[in-house]
Amino acid sequence: MPETVRTYLAHVEDGTSLRNIARETGVHASTVMRQVRRCEGLRDDPLADAALRSLETLWHGSGRDSGPDRHGGTAKTMTRIPNDHDRIDREALRALRALTEPGALLIIAEGVEDAVVVAHVEDDRPVRRAVVPRDVAEILALKEWIEGRTRGRLSRYSITPSGRTELGRLMAQNESRKVASISEVTKTTAKPGQGAQKKPRTAGAEPPLRVLARRKRGDGSAFLSKPMVRAAERFRESYEIARTGGAIGDDLGALLEGHVRPAMPSGGGATALAIPRHMTAFQSLAKAIDKLGPELSEAVILSCCDETGMEEIEDRLDFPARSGKIVLRIALNTLVRHYETVGDEGHDLIY
Repeated sequence: MPETVRTYLAHVEDGTSLRNIARETGVHASTVMRQVRRCEGLRDDPLADAALRSLETLWHGSGRDSGPDRHGGTAKTMTRIPNDHDRIDREALRALRALTEPGALLIIAEGVEDAVVVAHVEDDRPVRRAVVPRDVAEILALKEWIEGRTRGRLSRYSITPSGRTELGRLMAQNESRKVASISEVTKTTAKPGQGAQKKPRTAGAEPPLRVLARRKRGDGSAFLSKPMVRAAERFRESYEIARTGGAIGDDLGALLEGHVRPAMPSGGGATALAIPRHMTAFQSLAKAIDKLGPELSEAVILSCCDETGMEEIEDRLDFPARSGKIVLRIALNTLVRHYETVGDEGHDLIY
């Protein structure tokens, strides 16, 4: 939790006076008062307010000892919160990176469990860039990495300067993990005297889909046509909703081989409306993977869903150098034909 939130909870929920908090933290009482007022102002935002309500519930239900020891109480409270930092960092990175596109907005409706990041393309048509779980969206708002406004039951958010700073930190952290992983693999597999390994994708590099969508062919046409880009976005949407809902895990091999079989909800609902959204997304994803086959499916997931660099994909899938973009184009052409066959079945799952 940000220090502002810790101060707010200690004052509002524990009843610790501002002067006592200031004495414990070594700051002036007016600074503590501004922190409390700043946090109180966040309650006007529905996402930040929901996050604060959750923290208040944890604060009361954590079994903290009574007494004025604010910092000891806070530490004990935090140990009761599930250690899910990797998932939150991964989802925050995906959301903040999508929000850096010109005109991109995070949109969430009242009563809907997930938010969606929407950007506008050349023809002013909104395109979904990412699906964000509600708890992650609440954290983004509470930490003031996004800001927005509410109109009726629909809230719209854009990235803040502090959100862009956090994006840089998350991207650097992600790249450091990749470099460390590659270095570890190199140490265990490299032979004595073997040359240096291929340089990994640098921090801040754009996803392959976005780069290839701008590229032109020899005749001036786009390397990836608009139907191909839409097919990639539809595949990614199904993948993200299924993953967010828990229909698929982190075992990519099991997914590609068709070994993932999420349990359907009990009750035997026969109508499409009775099927949870993440199950509908999984069914759409499974059909697309079956149509593509495991090799093409893995290339699409790595490039369009995980946004892995093309050189790394070629190395991981043992493709010839500079052939990854051709394989991706073939895969997306196959997806276009597949989605034309199945129509809009299972599409527009956000709404």
